[in-house]
This record gives sequence, C-alpha cells and structure tokens, in this order.
Amino acid sequence: MHHQEILLLCLDLMGKRLKKNICNLDDSAPLEKVEDLPSRCKVQIGDVLEYACKFWTKHLVGIDSRNCGIEEVCKAIDKFFTKCLLTWIEVLALMESLDISVHAINDIRQWYTSVSFELSVH
Repeated sequence: MHHQEILLLCLDLMGKRLKKNICNLDDSAPLEKVEDLPSRCKVQIGDVLEYACKFWTKHLVGIDSRNCGIEEVCKAIDKFFTKCLLTWIEVLALMESLDISVHAINDIRQWYTSVSFELSVH
C-alpha cells in the first residue's frame, strides 16, 4: 500500500513540476559546456523531484498486482506518458542519469505484464 501512495505522489509531483527546458538552458549549448549545470539542476529540479524521477518505477514494481487500486495506478501512468515522458527523459539527462530510463521502462513492462496476467486469471 505504501508503494502505491508514494508512486502516485511521485507521478503527481512530476506532472506538476516537469516542464520543457526546466533549467532554462540555451538551445544551442551542449550540456558539457554549461558550467553551472549542477547548480541549475539543484535549484530547478531539487532533491524531491530528482527522487521522483529516478525512483518512481521502483515503487511501481512494489505494488501487488492484486491490489484494488490498480486502475488508479494505470490511469496515473497513462497520464504520465501522455504529459511528462519527454520532460522526464530531459531531467534524467540533465542529472546524468539517462540510463535509469532504460531500467524504468523495463520495470513498467514487467509490472504491466504481471497485472495483465493477474487480471486474465480472474
């Protein structure tokens, strides 16, 4: 139950705070040329949004597929993919954590597979 609550809070926070060019970078500047990028990330992204971006799928896989709140979780994930996917990837890239997105997509696929199996059994 706690994983579901934390997951939904993470998705809600990302929905509210993620935005294109969150660190207000010059479009033509490569990331490695932005001298104050770590301080911009600290101010514009912060620890809480960083946590949400990095670990929301770890909470997802902790949710029991037999949980009665599965529909709410699925709707929240659909909304995330519709509204936040690209800005989430942007933030992970800014934090030099883009590899997390690959693992996260795998976590999502794994969870949806278990939910689909559980729903087909019932």
